[in-house]
Parts: sequence; structure tokens; C-alpha cells
Amino acid sequence: RSMKFLKDNRGMELLEAAITTPIAIMVMLAIVNLGMLVYAQQAVQAAARHGARMGSVAQQCPACYAVSGAKSAIAQAGIFENTSVSVLAPGGSAGSILKIQVSGSVPNFMAPLTSLFPGLRGLTFTVRADSTFRKEGW
Repeated sequence: RSMKFLKDNRGMELLEAAITTPIAIMVMLAIVNLGMLVYAQQAVQAAARHGARMGSVAQQCPACYAVSGAKSAIAQAGIFENTSVSVLAPGGSAGSILKIQVSGSVPNFMAPLTSLFPGLRGLTFTVRADSTFRKEGW
């Protein structure tokens, strides 16, 4: 009688689907999460580069133009929860260095799962980039 039970394959497809569907969903969420993280890193790099370039060609107050340009560029990305732009070197005179840093946080869709394991990321990922340009003279 027990041998007949082992040879019966009814319901195996349902069992296989019940096991593989959650794994497939987690893999898809991880791929989306990784894609957002790569996009966010590219966005902060582009914003830092744009801001530093705007400041390097400004006639007056290069740091003001750099911060303004970086903030407008990072706002266009549309995925960041909280952003910050800081001036690391003001670039006041021609030939001096203008350096800014842009950072922001993006949501972690895998946060409920990663909270089960200590040492893994929390609710958000923080990405940052800096860019350096030489202040152009006129």
C-alpha cells in the first residue's frame, strides 16, 4: 500500500509551482532592485558632473551654480528619497579646483527579507558620487 503512494504523481505540478513561484518572484525583485541601484549610481554621477561643469564655467559664485545645477539634475532622476549636494572645494578663482559631492537614497525592495539577516542593508541604499572640474578663466 505505501509503494502505491510513492508511485502516485498526482498534484506534483502544484507542489513544484508552490516551491518555485516564490523563488522566481524574489529573483525578479532582486533584479529590479539591482537595476534601480545601478540607475541611481549613474544618476548621482551625472548630477555631480553636471553641477561641477556648471560651476566651472560660471562667471561668479561657482559653488552656487554647481549646487544649483546638481540639485536640478538629481531632481530629474525622480527615484531618490532624500538627496544632498555638498561643495568639497569652492573653485573661486580661475584655475582652481571645484569639487562637489552628490548623494541620495533609493528604496530597497528586498528590505523585508534582508532584515532577517544581520549585517545586510536596511530600508534604503545610499549612493554618492563626486566630480572635480577646474574653474575656467576668462
